[in-house]
Amino acid sequence: MTRLILLLLLGNALLLSSCVDRYVPDVPPTERSNLVVDGYINPLGSTVIKLSRTFSVNTKNTPPAEARAQVVIQDNAGRRYPLTEAPAGTYTSAAQTLDPGRQYQLRITTAQGREYASDLESAIITPPIADLTWQLTDVQGVQIYLTTRATSTDARYYRWEYDETYQYTSAFQSALEYVASSNTVENRPAARQIYTCWRTQPSTAILQSNTEQLSQNVLVDYPLLLVLPDNRLKLGYSVLVRQVAQTQGEYDYWERQRKNTESLGTVNDPLPGRVTGNVHALADAAEPVLGYVGVHSVVEKRLFIDGNQLPTPRPGSVFYDPFYAPCTPPRGILPNAFYLQQFRDGFLIPIRRDDMTPDIIYVNTPNCVDCRERGGTNLKPSFWP
Repeated sequence: MTRLILLLLLGNALLLSSCVDRYVPDVPPTERSNLVVDGYINPLGSTVIKLSRTFSVNTKNTPPAEARAQVVIQDNAGRRYPLTEAPAGTYTSAAQTLDPGRQYQLRITTAQGREYASDLESAIITPPIADLTWQLTDVQGVQIYLTTRATSTDARYYRWEYDETYQYTSAFQSALEYVASSNTVENRPAARQIYTCWRTQPSTAILQSNTEQLSQNVLVDYPLLLVLPDNRLKLGYSVLVRQVAQTQGEYDYWERQRKNTESLGTVNDPLPGRVTGNVHALADAAEPVLGYVGVHSVVEKRLFIDGNQLPTPRPGSVFYDPFYAPCTPPRGILPNAFYLQQFRDGFLIPIRRDDMTPDIIYVNTPNCVDCRERGGTNLKPSFWP
């Protein structure tokens, strides 16, 4: 049996692991972790570069930061623009306007004295996003479209990232709060409400397109994002889209990354391979370095959809929030010393008083009452209408 067949059989075993037992691969630790460079040079603003190291798949740690490095932007005339570190492993430049007629590279010297540099690349000024629109789908989700127009001399390769923000509520609204200083239950001020929250989620997929085969450098109503009919669309939904124009080399790098991460899982998919970028170790050309440092500006545009703009009746999936599935109806208690201690320890939250018997207070657990428990904030974002 060939090694390829063994790998394919292993792939099948991994696919079935969700039905049987969790598979933990026996991967030996490597002697050297590789440098990972995440970020790009922004010619019209602040540049942010994150440096880290690869680590074993058997660990549960976050990528170890590459701290105390010296990081600078250097142009083809030798002029240097330093970046400062804060927090560890994150290096940021001052907001600046770089000469678009020059080429730029990132140069890195680690705390151990190892030197790295990206290839020199010309600065690209990203054209603005002309429009973001949306249309209701057949199942009452939302398809978001993007339009961008550029001159024929601009780069024809585009990549997008986005942040989704949506409004939601907890399962039950609390009109009461426990006050530790007086060990009492009092009316909850509006400033400390915990019923309505907003949650922001960054995109994870690699989204790219190009106009190389088009007569004009224009994308009209490009289908950027499909929002399924779930609770993100119940009350209010906003998406902030970031667009960058890039070289074909950077586009190809991210395409290989996309295929490595999104086109795996079946026996017909290609085996993952190492994706090399444009960052190199100066002392050892064979040393792998992960990352691609492009030189381009970034533009943003925000779209807001009010839940009232969507038709009624809505699908049941819009109103169903699986996070609150375990919640049971609030129960009435007398706020004796035991329950006051439960409030103090955060195991229970008072909700309201009984209409007929004010001494009885209805309570429930924080995950059903405090909307912040599911990862959001009760502070209304500044951009929210």
